Amino acid sequence: MELRRNPTRSVRIGSITIGAGHPVAVQSMTATHTQNIEATVAQINDLVAAGADVVRVAVDSGKDAEALAVIAGQT
Repeated sequence: MELRRNPTRSVRIGSITIGAGHPVAVQSMTATHTQNIEATVAQINDLVAAGADVVRVAVDSGKDAEALAVIAGQT
C-alpha cells in the first residue's frame, strides 16, 4: 500500500530537511523541565539513541533559554 502525501515545502532543521518529498523524520519532544539540564540532556541522548532525527525542547522563559544554551553545548 502506498500512502499519498500532501504537497509541502521543504524546511531545514539543523542538518535534517523535512517536507517536499524528503523522507519522514522521526521527531519527539522532551518531557523534562528545561532548566533541569542534566535530565534534559539525558532525555535528548536517549531519544537520539532510539532513532529520533529531531528533538524539540520547550523554552518558556529567559531561564529556559539560558539553560538551552548549556544543553546545546552538551548534545
